[in-house]
Amino acid sequence: MIRIMKAISYDRFGGPEVLRLADMPEPKCGDGEVLIDVAAASVTPGDCKLRAGYLQDLFPITFPKIPGRDGAGVVKAVGNYVDTFTPGERVCFIAQRIEQGGNAERIVRPAAEVVRMPEGLNFTDAAALMHAGVCAWIALVETAQIGPGMHVLIHGGAGAIGGMAVQIAKHFGARVSTTCRAANSDYALGLGAHAVIAYDKVDFVEAVSEVDIVLDLVGGDVHDQSCRALRPEGILVFLIAEPFVDRSAEYGIDLRQAVINDDKSVLEKVVELAAVGAITSQVSRVMALSETTYAHRLIESGSNTRGRIVLRIS
Repeated sequence: MIRIMKAISYDRFGGPEVLRLADMPEPKCGDGEVLIDVAAASVTPGDCKLRAGYLQDLFPITFPKIPGRDGAGVVKAVGNYVDTFTPGERVCFIAQRIEQGGNAERIVRPAAEVVRMPEGLNFTDAAALMHAGVCAWIALVETAQIGPGMHVLIHGGAGAIGGMAVQIAKHFGARVSTTCRAANSDYALGLGAHAVIAYDKVDFVEAVSEVDIVLDLVGGDVHDQSCRALRPEGILVFLIAEPFVDRSAEYGIDLRQAVINDDKSVLEKVVELAAVGAITSQVSRVMALSETTYAHRLIESGSNTRGRIVLRIS
């Protein structure tokens, strides 16, 4: 018997209008896998770029595609050889871009890409935690090797990844400067930034210099200018965003790409930080699964400037 679930999917690249709320077959749990009743799932800028076709060379997908990079829910069933989870447990999960995502009532994930939810978190906060936290951790801890006393400049400190990065940098004893819109300055300060630079009012290069680490989540001109904000031999860490010209040799800095992987040890580090209150999720809006098209429009228009949009699914 084929079980049916509600899911958001698209069968061609295009604008938000290609998204549909449809009935789809429920995925089956195989060996080493966990079937999850999804309670909440986030909507990321990467979901929008993938749907628009901008990332098809990096992430070849098969249609119909269910978007959604991460989420949280309750274990419904486990496959053979899974002894780390039991039905009824609350969990967080990561979904690969090329696979079916979390914007659906149920998802199957390898047990290695599932972790238990921290006590005290609700599903909404847990859904917004994983991908943003993983990106920030890998960029700052594993790639830049941030440490106490370092001065770090984080671009987009009010966003989901930037906001996590501000909190992680502070947790590791760094001095944190961040850029954001003037309207979000108090918000970024509340996340733990020591100094906020309103990029819509001030040129950040005039406001900060000789920093040890820059985390570039933007690319393009911001990347170019960030070279000037670093001290000699400073570290410029970047995630894939707008294209840029590598000028690291010219400025005498260390350019490093943060390569995002979903190793279980990283997922566990993120939930450990959340469990002790070192990081908190930033949720901008909570919307119904049927409002996913609107959520994509908000992200693409630049209207979502604080944290993640989270879909409430069940």
